[in-house]
Amino acid sequence: MPSDAPPGVTREQVILAYRMFFGRAPEDEAVIRAGQATWPDLFSMGRAMAASAEFGLRHGPNPHALPPLDAPTNPVETEADPATLQRMAEQVGGYWTRAGEAAPHWSVLTEERFLPQNIAANLEAFYAAGAWDAQVLDATLARIGRRAAEFRHCVDYGCGVGRVTLQLARRFPEVTGLDISAPHLHLATETFRRAGFEHVTLTQVMPDHLMPVETCDFWYSRIVLQHCPPPVAMNILRQSFRALSTGGVAMFQIPVWSRDYSFNLQAYLAGTPGAEMEMHAIPQRAILELADWQGLVLRDLREDSFIAGRPAAALSNTFTFEKVR
Repeated sequence: MPSDAPPGVTREQVILAYRMFFGRAPEDEAVIRAGQATWPDLFSMGRAMAASAEFGLRHGPNPHALPPLDAPTNPVETEADPATLQRMAEQVGGYWTRAGEAAPHWSVLTEERFLPQNIAANLEAFYAAGAWDAQVLDATLARIGRRAAEFRHCVDYGCGVGRVTLQLARRFPEVTGLDISAPHLHLATETFRRAGFEHVTLTQVMPDHLMPVETCDFWYSRIVLQHCPPPVAMNILRQSFRALSTGGVAMFQIPVWSRDYSFNLQAYLAGTPGAEMEMHAIPQRAILELADWQGLVLRDLREDSFIAGRPAAALSNTFTFEKVR
């Protein structure tokens, strides 16, 4: 029986395929239109992308390789006293402030086209890439039997220049974007002014106050916590879980294992923290135990692809918790 569906692939399918196969958004609208004109169906598009040189360079001979089941434990210290937490948060904030001054968009998505000298021609593509994040959010909520329309106040932790926050503002009646970098927030403010969204509040996170929102019912964070030393990331989660109202949902991504990774607080502080972009991991067990202690129940857990180019050397998870008490 013939289908009434129009032939070809949709714009959204082309964008999603680029994200899945290449870990990036299409270069511009012309590339998206070319894909729609070239590929008659999803199978043809997937086959072409899998056979491309970019896919081969990015993923190597086994694109689906995962860490071995007998992977050793990462020794990670996840606690620190308040003064040390503040010191580490100040160092993290110093790096991201410098990054926000020098290359704000590139610091969020580290692709050459988003460098300062290229961003003017690619600004639309940069913000369009947030649609994929929102699509993942919608699908995740659907899997746990929830919808964005059920929630009142969404917090986007580590909002940067508002790339994903812009999409969240189309789904939630009240949105608060939080970031430790004032330069990033300045650009985000301009973004929302141009968009005409008046229900978005942008607030700077301070080293001595890592979660400045007292209450929310949806908490979101992606490619953010991985840049914080484990004690700082755990403190952010602890405060955010506490602020989440009963029935609320927390959805966030963080690496849970990395080959040869360890975190020793004394050794870390003796080095040069905050000098460059850092990548950290927190054992899955620590996150699950913290959530349980704060009255949250795991509703969805996915191994994701947010550590680009290292499928067998690191493992990232996207957690979705619901607060039940």
